[in-house]
Amino acid sequence: MTTNAEPLRVPKTAEVLAGRIRTQILRGDLREGESLPTENELMERFSVSRHVLREAYRILESERLITIRRGAQGGPRVLSLDPRVAARHVGTLLQVRGTTLTELQKVRIGLEPLAVRWLTESPDAPAAVTMLRKYNERAAAAVEDLAGFATHSFGFHRQVVELAGNKALTVVMDLIAEIVELHITVRETAPETDRAEQVRDNKRSVRANSKMLRLVESGDADAAEAYWREHITAVVDHLARIHGPTRVVDLLS
Repeated sequence: MTTNAEPLRVPKTAEVLAGRIRTQILRGDLREGESLPTENELMERFSVSRHVLREAYRILESERLITIRRGAQGGPRVLSLDPRVAARHVGTLLQVRGTTLTELQKVRIGLEPLAVRWLTESPDAPAAVTMLRKYNERAAAAVEDLAGFATHSFGFHRQVVELAGNKALTVVMDLIAEIVELHITVRETAPETDRAEQVRDNKRSVRANSKMLRLVESGDADAAEAYWREHITAVVDHLARIHGPTRVVDLLS
């Protein structure tokens, strides 16, 4: 029997070295802002040439895991992992798949209400509500600043998910929020005739946040989850009517 199996690709030495350094960064062995060991030390440790080491640096730099500083006090330093970088890669993949913003937004209908339930059931709920009220107050103060409000609003939604305590859920929400926020901030360039409606939308959002927090504070997880699902569904439907079937990556270019 014949097969059409493709030959295995042997990774380059620089790719293997970049993978080892990447693993150290992701495990926390190398922390944000920390310098990598000297070139001579790494060359000796891994038995590689300077050319291979610098090629590995270029790979890690392209992945936004390190930055190369020039000068006497320069060299490679570890960067913080930035969800915006991941969001752009995910956005490109979503465009290739023909994904619309509405489809992406609908993920929130399943994600955020679940986070609200977990938050309500958490023993840390009182402290979380106090923190979230501060976020909502900032959003309330920015209802007429259309671009600024999007940032504060998504800050609130992100915190709800983060305070629910599930790291995987938080990462997914970060990716969605980065992409959706880029889209919503475009509304600041909308005609002035639409401005009053946008401000009303922002005020409704603040009131919805306040109601959800009262339900969380009451300890009624069923009611809190149900209300937030109803609210997020309404938000997704509203944005779909405003923006139509816009493709996600159109707003990342």
